[in-house]
Amino acid sequence: MAPGDLLECPLHATTGLWCPFCGGLRSVAALSHGDLAAAASFNVVVLALVPVLTVWWILGVRAAWAGRPQRGPLLTNRRWMVLDGVLLAFAVWRNLPDVPLGAYLAP
Repeated sequence: MAPGDLLECPLHATTGLWCPFCGGLRSVAALSHGDLAAAASFNVVVLALVPVLTVWWILGVRAAWAGRPQRGPLLTNRRWMVLDGVLLAFAVWRNLPDVPLGAYLAP
């Protein structure tokens, strides 16, 4: 399956703006083929989150094998606000092609 065959983001289809998750599915598809450069060009945030999610998944598997309940990540209000701020800044930055790296961040 080519990355262009995947679904288009509804926000981008209606407004032409890239949300922070636009290109995420294409990024994962590129990663599944081992193409890190293409994955980064589709959505660099997804590429940055893959190691974090992988470690979280491994810890969950270990907890399941040991018969312990898995604790999710502790996200306080401050951490949620930081995460929201990073995603908002990324969404704004990737929609401004004249700023440094702005055109590169758009999928």
